[in-house]
Amino acid sequence: MTKLTKSMHRVWKSAQLYIGFHRDPEGKRRDAPKVWPPKNARATIHNDPAEQEVFVMLKSVNGDDAQDVQIKLRPDMIVLRRDCCDAWDGIIADQYSVKVKVGGVSIRVNYDGSIAREDEASTTWVEADGGVLKKTEFVEAAMSPDGSELTRRTPDNLTAITQSGLVSKDR
Repeated sequence: MTKLTKSMHRVWKSAQLYIGFHRDPEGKRRDAPKVWPPKNARATIHNDPAEQEVFVMLKSVNGDDAQDVQIKLRPDMIVLRRDCCDAWDGIIADQYSVKVKVGGVSIRVNYDGSIAREDEASTTWVEADGGVLKKTEFVEAAMSPDGSELTRRTPDNLTAITQSGLVSKDR
């Protein structure tokens, strides 16, 4: 028995592929999509998800609907969503980034390794080279990739710590 099988525990009990049709055969928009599981477990991803969407429903092993995950397959992205309130509730993976929504916080990992964290009050970036930037309503702060320089800007002051020393200037 490997380490993985010793530590692994079951989270999902089933997966089902579905196609959701948003229009009836005459082309009239439906109030709710008609959901149909394809017989051969294959589905073409439509260009317009508002017309037809393809998704997989993962059912949790504990039977809690809030733990179930819906995986939407779109032509430009993959979207995972669930109604769970104590963990992630959305993930979007596209060609350039992966975004995770946890409560009121959004975290994006870009193709180059840079990371952005956003909430209602602030945004923090970790650049691909290791530099850090933070912006709030009241202050902007930055640290160089090697940690040797720091800057802090407020509406009325600019302060910097550089290799040459400390600089602070009223604006």
